Amino acid sequence: MKTVIVMPAHNEEKTIGEIIRKCRAYGKVIVVNDASTDSTEKIAKKEGALVISHKKNKGLGSALRTGFSEALRSKAGVIITIDADGQHLPEDIPKFIKKIQEGCDFVLGERDLSNYPLVKKIGNFFLNYATNLVCRTRLKDTESGFRAFTRQALEKMSLKADKYEIAAEMVREVGRNRLKTANVPVKVPFYVKGVRVKDGVKNFFYLLHN
Repeated sequence: MKTVIVMPAHNEEKTIGEIIRKCRAYGKVIVVNDASTDSTEKIAKKEGALVISHKKNKGLGSALRTGFSEALRSKAGVIITIDADGQHLPEDIPKFIKKIQEGCDFVLGERDLSNYPLVKKIGNFFLNYATNLVCRTRLKDTESGFRAFTRQALEKMSLKADKYEIAAEMVREVGRNRLKTANVPVKVPFYVKGVRVKDGVKNFFYLLHN
């Protein structure tokens, strides 16, 4: 199966080049440049990624949906999402592919949160529990951005969120479609400030009202 790696990016010039180089060992890389004001777009193109750029910053969800549409057009059999900021290691990608090959529809990376602040660890635990309860899933890190889908699984999902809420929306769609899931442990070399606990809470309330 053809593997396509979707990488949303906003002002990631310091890290994106190395991440793309490593990801290309496993498949085609699609970078969705969400209106970066630095050299993200230039570096991504130089490293051989297919780059789609938004003229205005639309948010993570919108960037992922753009990337998914292009991945499906390119006949991807496996679609993987990975962050461009270096908090995910491309070397973990084979774990996801192996689970897909074993028959899973959706694979989620379970992060090692040992480098995370205590408030993030606690927040992640409760949000993960609540999201699984509402979605009737058994995923171990619902806020993780490191994921893999089969083409068929992604085509079944109705994704509409423009911002971070797309993480919870994906989990809801996994449960709604009764997809076969797996969790794989992934390393997090360092803590990257970004999604806050309150963003996770927003994701949860998005589930309840959409």
